[in-house]
Amino acid sequence: MSTEVLEKKEVKEITTSIGNLSIKVTDGARTSISKAFDLLIKDREDWQSNEYLASYTRLYGICQNCYAIYQEMKGVTGEKLALKRAFNSYASDMGLNFKESTHLMVKIVRVVFGDNLRRVSTYARALRIADDEKTSVIDIPKFFQDAGGIEEVRRKSKSNKKSKSDKKDKGLELMKVKSLAEVQSDALNGNFDEGAYEGAVVLLSTRESDGSFQIKHVIQNGAIITNSLIHLVSLHKEELEKEKVEEQAANDEVSRDEAIKQAVNA
Repeated sequence: MSTEVLEKKEVKEITTSIGNLSIKVTDGARTSISKAFDLLIKDREDWQSNEYLASYTRLYGICQNCYAIYQEMKGVTGEKLALKRAFNSYASDMGLNFKESTHLMVKIVRVVFGDNLRRVSTYARALRIADDEKTSVIDIPKFFQDAGGIEEVRRKSKSNKKSKSDKKDKGLELMKVKSLAEVQSDALNGNFDEGAYEGAVVLLSTRESDGSFQIKHVIQNGAIITNSLIHLVSLHKEELEKEKVEEQAANDEVSRDEAIKQAVNA
């Protein structure tokens, strides 16, 4: 149908329904179009302020409970291991069998949110980021709201993620520490490629029964070196976290002993 034919029609009716509202819009009637979209926008704003907000508030609450359960199971105490065993048994009864490498947070979210793996990945990733940032259980809804939503938490984390090159540079910085041992031999230097050296090399060894280490190979493969340096960064982070926990435990013990001493002397 041509535009010319349309122009000869006196009226073209377009019915737009918004709730119980029905508006007849005539050709060229900009006022009616404006009114229709104003009402549609208002309806969207009402939805966003009420139903949309309520649905996301409920979602954040469910994720908050997943996070709380994760915090209860995270760790290696007898009680936490018992909780994890019970959880794994429950998941198995549901027909879910996870790999050993699957993160506990992913397992929890998968059990709660079902088979939509993209959703599970998004929610679990966002909750792991919250955990990395030491977010308290009570602050999880606010954490998501302040970030603009769960998807935004995941997206911003991805955009801020350090490249392998950045992590490699960090690993090289960690190589500037006191040596554990020093070894030098013609055989080692004969297997060393000066042109491939970029600040680190992997010496693959065995440990003998007499306590000595026997170096068997010199590895200078770029990908292996990079991954080794990245792993070094992770180990360093874990060591710092461990020291922090041990320091806190020591401080708590001192505080407890001091409290007991004051109570006895009171």
